[in-house]
Amino acid sequence: MSKAFFDAIREGNRKEVERMLLLDGSLIHAKTHGLSPVLVAAYSLEAQLAEFLADKAVALNIFEAAATGRTTHLIRLLARTPDLVNTFADDGFQPLGLACFFGHADAAEYLVRAGAQVNTSSNNELMATPLQSAVAGGHVAIVKMLLKNGAQPNVRERGGFTPLHAAAQNGDIESIQALILHGADLHTKASNGKLPVDLAEEKGHTRAIEILKREITKRFRPSSSSG
Repeated sequence: MSKAFFDAIREGNRKEVERMLLLDGSLIHAKTHGLSPVLVAAYSLEAQLAEFLADKAVALNIFEAAATGRTTHLIRLLARTPDLVNTFADDGFQPLGLACFFGHADAAEYLVRAGAQVNTSSNNELMATPLQSAVAGGHVAIVKMLLKNGAQPNVRERGGFTPLHAAAQNGDIESIQALILHGADLHTKASNGKLPVDLAEEKGHTRAIEILKREITKRFRPSSSSG
């Protein structure tokens, strides 16, 4: 029954999820590949369903609270056990990475204030830092907050991609500008040899291409001597 339950969650079928929970309330505590119903809903981009399931859970763990942006839960959990802030979930992500990927700015900022490490990579094959998670999700406010709090703009994840590669591929102008302002290297090549501007060109992001090429030109332009 749990497989059908998780299938219904991934499909966003709230009516079926509610029906199955009425038949067997213990399903709220079931797991698949180490993930709870709340996290499966979050990863399936079923935000409303994730909220519903979070309400049904007796107690959220720190990963579920971060993924659903429940800052009050985070405060309570970390007040009791501060070391939870930098623990890894079964899928390799830390609370800050989850809050960043799912766009929960208040939760992400609180976690940083509570001591979350902004430059630790996920403990899985993606090797993504919170900054890379925020850029991947297109959450500009969180990108800027992380950079302000010391996030390194030139970290590499799987495939050698930097945050600027991801922002360029997404055509995310504000993140591109924020990353460049904080020292992102426009000349870093991914493992496949591609620059951020190459990814912007592949996707046809005209404005991103213009900004990246302009900045590359500025970096190569010799400084004019006065007098």
